[in-house]
Amino acid sequence: MFLVRNLLSFYASSKKTAMRLKMILMLALVSVGITSCDIGDDNDYAQIQYQLAEVTSVEMPENLKFGKVNEIVVRYDNPTNCNIFAGFDVQSRLNERDVTVVTTVRETGDCDELNIPTEKTLKFVAVSNGTYTFRFLSGRDADGEPEYLEFTVEVVE
Repeated sequence: MFLVRNLLSFYASSKKTAMRLKMILMLALVSVGITSCDIGDDNDYAQIQYQLAEVTSVEMPENLKFGKVNEIVVRYDNPTNCNIFAGFDVQSRLNERDVTVVTTVRETGDCDELNIPTEKTLKFVAVSNGTYTFRFLSGRDADGEPEYLEFTVEVVE
């Protein structure tokens, strides 16, 4: 309040002007308080979750160009009409890359399981010579172990 009084006295030369500024400030604070948002119940909003999508095929270039952006076309089945592509999760170990397609899904209860064929492009820059091995998650076997589509590609200058 001390700061408000000092500001008011600095900007206002008369008591009448100071009173008007106080009134405007009070009205502004009250209007902000009245129009603040109500977050409501959690049941009013859809929950968003991340899901992994299974890769069905990959268009891998014959070789990767060193230091350049290389495009890898990845096809997967989008599980429902509520799933949205969120990106690629790429785990690195030296020149090996494990790639997973990640989607987000809004749990609204009105999603249809359609397995929509979808295509996205992974942009990759080769920063070392030799070969790169890419493993794309394609599903899980009967024991729940991950299965991959695997590609080994040489880097050229």
